[in-house]
Amino acid sequence: MPPILEKYNQRKLLIFSAFLASISFVAFSYTNSIILSVLILTLAQGSLHANYSALIVLFKDSTRTVEEFTKDTGLLGSFNNLGWFVGPMLGGLALGNYGFKGLFTLAGSLTLIGGLYVLLFPFKTMVKHRRSIDGDIKANIRYYLSSKHLRISYLQKLGVELWWGVIWTFIPIFMLKGGYSSATIGLFLSLTQLPLFLFEFKTVGFVAKYGFKKIFTYCYIGLTLICLLSFFTLSSQLAVVLALILAGSLALSFLEPITDLFFFSRLSILEEEKAYPTYSTAEPVGSMLAKIIPGISLALFYDKAIFIILGISLFFIATRAFAIRG
Repeated sequence: MPPILEKYNQRKLLIFSAFLASISFVAFSYTNSIILSVLILTLAQGSLHANYSALIVLFKDSTRTVEEFTKDTGLLGSFNNLGWFVGPMLGGLALGNYGFKGLFTLAGSLTLIGGLYVLLFPFKTMVKHRRSIDGDIKANIRYYLSSKHLRISYLQKLGVELWWGVIWTFIPIFMLKGGYSSATIGLFLSLTQLPLFLFEFKTVGFVAKYGFKKIFTYCYIGLTLICLLSFFTLSSQLAVVLALILAGSLALSFLEPITDLFFFSRLSILEEEKAYPTYSTAEPVGSMLAKIIPGISLALFYDKAIFIILGISLFFIATRAFAIRG
């Protein structure tokens, strides 16, 4: 992604990637081949990754001051989580009433609307004059790993994705085993996003008062305690665990918006396209680890061991925040 982001206009990338993802979603709903389905979904995922990377860099460059960027990041996070709140509801309704094809046609249509919005409305893009394009993948990764604070920002982002990966994958399984209906599970997953939608545009303001180190440390320690309490109550009181997870969403309303803020605060404006794609891999890596590692624990141990593994991981990430300055 770095050479693509550096070489091409972000607005054009947003439009092209949205159209490509939209076509991929619709095509996926009509294919019966497993191999072709995987190829189409890979294309869709790559398009969405390019779309989001271009969006974040364009969003960062469109703000004039640190205060503006901080405030607008909270607003962007709130709207993003509104989508995660509404999405499961719309998806459930589309799947129930129109089936598999209707679900992915709806997904493609909404993605297409996003591309048309960018196409029809004027968004200014910043012209950055570079001596060369950063096309060496190994050099880009070495550059990223050479910075202590960029490594820390990766871990903080990874922690957020680990949390959501476990919650969205394994909590529905526990709820099904506990006798909850599919509709209740969908409603609960939507409710986990409500605190983020309601509070993210406010929580970003705490950075100026308390700094990144305190917010990262306290929130991840809080999530670690929630994991510990969930470990002791899962067997007898699943409802208590669900309430604890909703409380954890409050911590996420602080963490989610400031991870990008911390990342960009450690870069110059010419380094953003070079570093952001590496940083953004924390999302799929965290999501993958959140399925593989707890999945192994389910096979080897028992259900609630997941919370111990997640808690240990989050506590380790909390300790990494100690090295942050400011």
